[in-house]
Amino acid sequence: LPANGFAHLRRQAAALEAFRPRLDACCDHRGPLPCVRRAWTEVLDEFCADEFGVKTRQFHCCRQLGAA
Repeated sequence: LPANGFAHLRRQAAALEAFRPRLDACCDHRGPLPCVRRAWTEVLDEFCADEFGVKTRQFHCCRQLGAA
């Protein structure tokens, strides 16, 4: 990606990169689905914290609450 103008895509890519090792770690759990759900929630929380830390328009999922 170019150095300027694509920060939102870099944040999205970073979230997916952060999810991958957590997803891999869940494969060894007895109940992988709760592990994956927890990992995804943590990654999304971090992504949204980054999104709200900048003055651009936040990704639409960051404005939703709970299971939504």
